[in-house]
Amino acid sequence: MWRALHVHRYADQDTLITDGIAPVLELLRESGAIHGWFFLRYWQGGHHIRVRMRVAETDADAVVGEVDGKLRAYLAEHPAAEQFDAEEFHREAQPTMAALEGTAAEEIHPPDSVRRVEYAPEHDKYGGPDGVAVAEDYFGDSSAIVVDALRAVGGKSSKRTGMGYGMMLRGLCATDLTPAEMAAFFAHYCVIWSPYVFDGFLDAWPALLAEHSAPLRAHTEAVLANRGALAGDPMHDAVGRAWARVHEAGPAVLDRVRLAGDDASAARRAQVLLVSYLHTHNNRFGLIPELEAFLGYLGHHVLSGCAGTPVDAGLESRVRSHRAQLIGTP
Repeated sequence: MWRALHVHRYADQDTLITDGIAPVLELLRESGAIHGWFFLRYWQGGHHIRVRMRVAETDADAVVGEVDGKLRAYLAEHPAAEQFDAEEFHREAQPTMAALEGTAAEEIHPPDSVRRVEYAPEHDKYGGPDGVAVAEDYFGDSSAIVVDALRAVGGKSSKRTGMGYGMMLRGLCATDLTPAEMAAFFAHYCVIWSPYVFDGFLDAWPALLAEHSAPLRAHTEAVLANRGALAGDPMHDAVGRAWARVHEAGPAVLDRVRLAGDDASAARRAQVLLVSYLHTHNNRFGLIPELEAFLGYLGHHVLSGCAGTPVDAGLESRVRSHRAQLIGTP
């Protein structure tokens, strides 16, 4: 069975993950007390890390109690270095996020606190119980990859963005998508996350593309040329395992992916899963949706060049119109 804890921390979540959460859970996994774990970052009720643990039903309460106690001890020994303005977050940030995601705002919970919550798997998003099982295994793989990647990043935002693009690309290489289809996927990914982009950043995209397209093109071409030899890369293999299991299951999973509507094609349902797999990985890695939209923009242009296909000339316009539609800006 799965059990869940929410660990509230606003600033320097990376260190909380790498030095606090991961060591506690990995030690328990190695001892057999837990049989897997993963995490997500979320904003509802104040910025926090959502920790999920697979435990035996017979000793679930004892194991969760042990994790709870160890995480509280870590938070007490390593308190947040920055103050969290709960009133401002509740007044400004949380209502905006709730509106964008179509969910409710919550009471703000204090920083450096731990809460026990019910685990609620998203069956409509991931394809029923079988699809959720695939996703949970992938989430565990992704969490392990991210812990290592966060230690390598060392808090450098530019390095995080570049590594994020590289992991997305290697993950896509594990699917059956052609480079042209990858370019279309990146454009779709860009539009999805466009409502989170601030005007100033969106205006800067063309200049940033011009600045970074050459090195990204060289990197992308090298990865694509080596596509058949990517086995052993953790991100490639994690996405590949999930992708293979989904397609082996066929209708048992894809027919239960409801997020795109009941009349969605199998290909559209598979796209929903792939977006969710990559987005949750980016979330763990600390890439906010604004940066995910930008990576979609970059990836579309770079992959279009690699594939020899035209760039979607209307992409930026669609980004702006979709953004305006959801957030009510002109």
